[in-house]
Amino acid sequence: MIITCQTGYMVEVAADTLDDACLDGLNLHRAILDEQRMRRASLVATDLRGALLSKADLTDANMERASLITAFLTGASLRSANLRGCRAIGCQFDDADLACADLDSADVWNANFNGANLLGARLTCDRIETASFKRALFDKTTTWPLGFDPLCAGAIQVG
Repeated sequence: MIITCQTGYMVEVAADTLDDACLDGLNLHRAILDEQRMRRASLVATDLRGALLSKADLTDANMERASLITAFLTGASLRSANLRGCRAIGCQFDDADLACADLDSADVWNANFNGANLLGARLTCDRIETASFKRALFDKTTTWPLGFDPLCAGAIQVG
């Protein structure tokens, strides 16, 4: 399978599908992966800066320490994904499903979570006070950093 990037770079992956694929450490800067199924994929320390991942299915994906700077994950499914320590600076998570996702120690400076499903997510992120949470849904099992008030940030508590 070939992954095409907007930079003109092409990455060949020895797989017929990206479900369960190991893409650890790859340079996928500005990759075009909109609506791609990548369930349980491993993207540890992968460069996904500016990648197009809108409506992609990254359920249970391991994106620990990945670079998601200015990536587009609008409407993506990141249910139970591991995003620990990722760099999600300026990342677009609008309307994404991040239920039970783990963003512990992720840098979310200027990231957008507007309309996202954050039920049960672990959002003990760095620089979270700069992120946008308008209309994002959370519940009592969602974990926030000490002193951060999600209601003041525009999030909506359910249940």
